[in-house]
Amino acid sequence: MPNTSTAVTPHVAKHTSRPKIEFQRLGKRFHRKSEPVPVTVMEGLDLTIYEGEFVCVVGPSGCGKSTLLNMSAGLMHPSAGKVLYDGAPVAEPNTKVGYITQKDNLMPWRTVTANIALPLQIRGMDKKAIGKRVGEMIELVGLTGFEKAYPGELSGGMRKRVTLARTLAYKPEVIFADEPFGALDAQLRGVMQQELLRIWAASKNTVVFITHDISEAVALGDRVVVLSARPSRVKVEVPIDLPRPRDLSKLRFDPRFGELNEYLWSVLSEDLNEGDEV
Repeated sequence: MPNTSTAVTPHVAKHTSRPKIEFQRLGKRFHRKSEPVPVTVMEGLDLTIYEGEFVCVVGPSGCGKSTLLNMSAGLMHPSAGKVLYDGAPVAEPNTKVGYITQKDNLMPWRTVTANIALPLQIRGMDKKAIGKRVGEMIELVGLTGFEKAYPGELSGGMRKRVTLARTLAYKPEVIFADEPFGALDAQLRGVMQQELLRIWAASKNTVVFITHDISEAVALGDRVVVLSARPSRVKVEVPIDLPRPRDLSKLRFDPRFGELNEYLWSVLSEDLNEGDEV
């Protein structure tokens, strides 16, 4: 059993906001040509994400963290159970959410302004409204002065800022982030983590953030959800009782930060090295 001597409570406090995303007895199986028996990634998984919440999800490789986001976004369907968004089943791609991955997927032939404008153009917004919204996003993510730059002229951190701005531009209700800072070096990752918290505080989006880094999860989240090895389920849900706003340069020296890290690591370590990423 996990070490609970650090006085961490492995459950979630009552929420006053309404459920935004609900996973009810969720199951997912994959049929692979190389294997005669389907691979069961998750089974009987129950989880609720509340409006305005910043939830971080960790778990061993192969437990289906990315699969969970894909089903939430309507890019994949469950094999069993339900995925609900605002109380309704997710039956098709969900245009109310934004998705950020490790790769920025910026178009190299488009400027910063043009990359951010792209989703607004796809939605048929008029040119004046697009210009206003793009300007707001450039200011929000700290890219003023780089409007005409191309992705190849930007640092990794600046490219990630463009990705955030492009995602926020069409005002998604929920942001799904799948290891968005995993490819950055430690110093730059810390900068982007702080920026994400600042932007989240301003936008009030619901965020579901996938990470392998427990310290990152504790630093960012209102709650950390630990998934078990596959077939995965929710092993524990831990409220992060660190005050906001958070100065991440100082937070890591807070004894409570260490306690939460120690407990979550003890839970996660029981299921490490189980299977391949799905």
